[in-house]
Amino acid sequence: MKLRAERLHDAPWLRIQDEATLHAFLSRFGISGNDPDHLLLQVTTAFKEVPFENLTKILKADSVISASSAKRNPDEVIGDYLRWGTGGTCFSLTASVVALLDALGIDAWPVLADRHYGQDTHCGLIIVRQDGSVLLLDPGYLLFAPVAVPVEKSSFFDTEFNRVELTPVAAGSRIELYTIVKGNRKLRLTFKIEPVSDESFGRSWDRSFAFEMMNYPVLTRRVNGTHQYLQGNVLACRDSRRTERITLTPEKQLDFISGSVNINRDIVVQALEVIRHGRAAASLTR
Repeated sequence: MKLRAERLHDAPWLRIQDEATLHAFLSRFGISGNDPDHLLLQVTTAFKEVPFENLTKILKADSVISASSAKRNPDEVIGDYLRWGTGGTCFSLTASVVALLDALGIDAWPVLADRHYGQDTHCGLIIVRQDGSVLLLDPGYLLFAPVAVPVEKSSFFDTEFNRVELTPVAAGSRIELYTIVKGNRKLRLTFKIEPVSDESFGRSWDRSFAFEMMNYPVLTRRVNGTHQYLQGNVLACRDSRRTERITLTPEKQLDFISGSVNINRDIVVQALEVIRHGRAAASLTR
């Protein structure tokens, strides 16, 4: 497998600098070959194992004085996953996938998305294939399978626990993402399909450190046909039939994150301590 010598992205938050970390990740998941479509499938399948979690974001924010230095770049995200089982949030996960694909010679760019609480508060990535077709990935929203960007009419695909609808608007320059559960259709976010510059992506990432989610643990993953979503001390488990919500004690919360999700227990303890003392919310605003 030949790595790309000239990368598309120069910004450190969109580039893997340490080839040893890159090769360790490729080796862990047996990623090999030269066919771009097969490599894309292998990388996205591997990233299903990397959890969406904000504990590492909270810890990093507590250790620095500015948002620009709090970003966890791809080397850190991938290396920490290999060592500690940690992951990241939408910006760091998207950046890591873009960097991996770029290193493997696959053209990928970040795109921004609007949610109900603000513009450019979410992100994903697009991949331009050799035949000119465009695929969309959203590792921060558990959409790890590449899907074609619809241009004229809506497309639908099913997960184990819901249906996802992608609807093009503004001549396909924007894509609305809806979830459909038991007939209930809800707009979740709107992607802006135009690739953004490395700098614009970095600025939006910096602003994410002011989000409310810096005040409590957030973790989401797909496992054994269910969607598990932890916000604070409430764990929601949803499958195709029902959603069960459980309020966790501090001990159960720790056990779930470290035991079930397999994130290093010391890291979980440290992050929960930062949250408990309110330092995450204040660390980058003082």
